[in-house]
Amino acid sequence: MRRARPARRDAGFTLVEILVVVVIMAVLTTVAVLSIGLLGSDRGLEAEGDRYADVVAAASEQAGLEGRDFGIWIGPDRYEVRAYVARHQRWETLPDDRLYETHELPAGVVPHLELEGKVVLLGRDKPDTPETPRTPQVLLFASGDSSAYRLDLVRDGTNATLSVEGHADGTLSVTAPGKAP
Repeated sequence: MRRARPARRDAGFTLVEILVVVVIMAVLTTVAVLSIGLLGSDRGLEAEGDRYADVVAAASEQAGLEGRDFGIWIGPDRYEVRAYVARHQRWETLPDDRLYETHELPAGVVPHLELEGKVVLLGRDKPDTPETPRTPQVLLFASGDSSAYRLDLVRDGTNATLSVEGHADGTLSVTAPGKAP
């Protein structure tokens, strides 16, 4: 008696297997595109802009509450809040306040500052000493007013730019990368 042989399967993939692979590749491609920001956004730059705006808003409010002037010193790779101390006649950092500590910019982000339409060179850092303290470029007055300025945070190697405009009345406008002002 003859035994029935099992049906031999032709070499190759079934339609279901091919569809599963295509779906997996589509999901991975979508995740990759969103994570590297090819859709025009730079989440790291946006987060830094939000942090900067929060720090400036808090410092401006603090200036009004304390009745003294605050300022933002912007360097080539960081920024910090400083307060004018009248009894010492100089700008000083605010110790023991985490919000006003020095904020390092993310790697590859370069600041460009304009005060009242004039470009400010943010060259090398000079040491912050009692004899030569850092003087803030952006002033936040106790009255609620501030310097008129524009700070662009530019991602090196791309054209991604986040713009922060400080208006004389103390308000801020933030324009995210890829958005029109």
